[in-house]
Amino acid sequence: MSANRASGGLADPRRGGNGSGRRRWRPAPNIKWHFDIDVVGSCNLRCPSCPVGNSWDARTPTAYMRPELLRKIMDKATSECGRLDVALYNWTEPFLHPKLAEMIRVVGSYGVSCGLSTNLNLINNLDAIMQAGPGMLKISLSGFTQDTYGETHRRGDIEVVKRNMAAVAEARARARNATRIEVIFHRYLGNHGDEARMGEYAESLGFEFTPVWAYLMPLEKALAFAAGGANDARLSDEDRALIDRLALPLDGAIEAAKRARAPTCSLRDTQMTLTSKGDVMLCCTVYDQSKYTLGAYLDIPLDELQEMKYRHRQCGTCMKHGLHTLFTYASEEFDRLALDNVARCHPDARLEGMGARERRGIRGLPRKAKREYDKLRARLGLGA
Repeated sequence: MSANRASGGLADPRRGGNGSGRRRWRPAPNIKWHFDIDVVGSCNLRCPSCPVGNSWDARTPTAYMRPELLRKIMDKATSECGRLDVALYNWTEPFLHPKLAEMIRVVGSYGVSCGLSTNLNLINNLDAIMQAGPGMLKISLSGFTQDTYGETHRRGDIEVVKRNMAAVAEARARARNATRIEVIFHRYLGNHGDEARMGEYAESLGFEFTPVWAYLMPLEKALAFAAGGANDARLSDEDRALIDRLALPLDGAIEAAKRARAPTCSLRDTQMTLTSKGDVMLCCTVYDQSKYTLGAYLDIPLDELQEMKYRHRQCGTCMKHGLHTLFTYASEEFDRLALDNVARCHPDARLEGMGARERRGIRGLPRKAKREYDKLRARLGLGA
């Protein structure tokens, strides 16, 4: 999910409230919508930071979305939303879909950019997929060695991923298309030593390389932590072990997110999240379809869907705890919190590569924040 998307709706001040359901959605002109569409209902991995791996009590249907349904969804989306882009994933692995290339072509036939995200442990029909011309392919990983990667990408094999990365580069060259390929490196405590090597390997293949701070998903689990168990979700021992492994400390991140006081949520205002059955979820961060399904996308007009989101209690609860800010990386404090935590937990760690890449991700900070960040880098011995 992307941070800092422009707001796609306005909260009517006559209705009052703080996003908890007493605000009325009104469309804003000239916005661009983002659709997250799970075209399958499952994933081949069981990562502990992801609900597929940590929310066993909230199972999802494992159906494949048919191209005919996707076409109907695109008909409605393009007629209602105007400008949009589409990602054929949210919680699941799109490469499991036997007709993924056809699904990409369906989206592209509307003149809409189509994105994919994959753990890349399998590459079925790779040439057909690349020839279909996805606008973006993201590769999610968390290590360069199996000992590191296997802890946080459970059931995955990093050697398979690396071979498949090379195969993707070759398939893109054969297809002669301009698909943007980005490797997303999820940062945890203890995997900093693998980051530079994976970055070098990704860039040697012509891929972009973007480190991000990992966090606990879905919203239900994050709220169980933030609200001290005041909701239906519960944290398991494995969840707590994962929280201890986070480089960006969850307690500190939540407090920083609250201080940011973001009054709106881009995930609510300009995003639409659909399951493989074509149902609309409250948000891309929730997982339990039995609790957070709004209804069939094809049956409900856009304005009614947005009204349902604004009225939903969970949106207000999420925003109260600042989780909408955390999930969009929208606080200037997150980078400093995480680097400080890495230095504290791994005082002998070599952070030069992490610091150099981190500086690229922190451009545009206010001068005061940048000075504080530079002081932290100097204290950690990362240089200018």
